[in-house]
Amino acid sequence: MRNISRRNWLITIFVLPLLFGLASANAPAADTDAWLTNYIKALNANMPPHNNADAVANLFTPDGLQRHPLGEPPGGPQQGHDAIRKFFAGFDQLFKTWEHVESTRTVQGQRAVWEGLAQGTHKETGKFIKLPIVFSLEFNDEGKVKEARVYVNGAMIQEQIK
Repeated sequence: MRNISRRNWLITIFVLPLLFGLASANAPAADTDAWLTNYIKALNANMPPHNNADAVANLFTPDGLQRHPLGEPPGGPQQGHDAIRKFFAGFDQLFKTWEHVESTRTVQGQRAVWEGLAQGTHKETGKFIKLPIVFSLEFNDEGKVKEARVYVNGAMIQEQIK
């Protein structure tokens, strides 16, 4: 009996804290997966034809940073709500519709990589455009984007509207 009590005591002191530590280490990844889902849903809901650049900018922290190759200056970052809002407002001038369709995602801690297609109808030509896109996102504890790196080849748009 004495060995069992000592064994239980050892489990309580050493094993349970380890298990709770592992469980709490996985919690941010689960949150991040939900934050990523919410980000993509909100992004799609606020792209043309229902363009709402304010709603997209509010997905970021007030000093959030987005590095997008199609930004101003080209390839330059947009930092803060005003710059991010201005960037997303431009989509309404270019596209009748625009959405992001997921193919894969990877989440680790508060970082996520989302891969898929950006697709929609070009406003001027009426042509349907499809291009691969990757988002690399870092979220804060409230699920707002602290930093986004977007990888997309904008030249593919020009190729498809010719």
